[in-house]
Amino acid sequence: MECLHVEEHLTEYVDRSLPAEELATIAEHLHECSKCASLLEDVRSVLVTCKTVPNVDLDLNLVERILLRTSGRPRTRTLREILSQHVLRPILTPRFAMGAVVGLLFLALAANLMMPKVSTLASTLSPREMLRWADRGVQHLYSGGLKLYDKKNEWQAEFTFFKNNVFNKLGFMIEQLDVPVEGKQDSGKPRQQQEKAPTDKSTVLLSPA
Repeated sequence: MECLHVEEHLTEYVDRSLPAEELATIAEHLHECSKCASLLEDVRSVLVTCKTVPNVDLDLNLVERILLRTSGRPRTRTLREILSQHVLRPILTPRFAMGAVVGLLFLALAANLMMPKVSTLASTLSPREMLRWADRGVQHLYSGGLKLYDKKNEWQAEFTFFKNNVFNKLGFMIEQLDVPVEGKQDSGKPRQQQEKAPTDKSTVLLSPA
């Protein structure tokens, strides 16, 4: 087996993640090759050193800035992180605690003031009272509709009376304008007959017997 192949799979050999046959082959090569054996010791020492280094908790904002500058995409947050940022942290602040205490005091005071009215409110919101309110509302609406209907009939009667009165007056005025003209024409005929009548009589009187 070549040393290059052993170097490529040396970390997997330390982790024991290779098949059994390949592990046996690499072990045999390490037993024969001193160079690869020394490299194996270096890898093991590095792994031990890395395990002794303490884990550093990075700030999430720093991780997000690094991801935005390297990949251009923000870090996907878990549901726990979202709840912690938007729910748990605001709740644990002194301002929220003070507001919660004030709100509870206000609710207790309001409940204390409204306790005598609870029985009245319960009786008011009973089904029987609700039905009474509904019945009263329907009756009120019905009476209002009847009043509007009567008012409409009254307005309609007044309009009809006004219309008939106007038409009657117009007809009477037209008749008054037509009557004098006919009277003059009728009165003119008797006058002519009266004027003609004396002439006839005078001619009769003047004529010899």
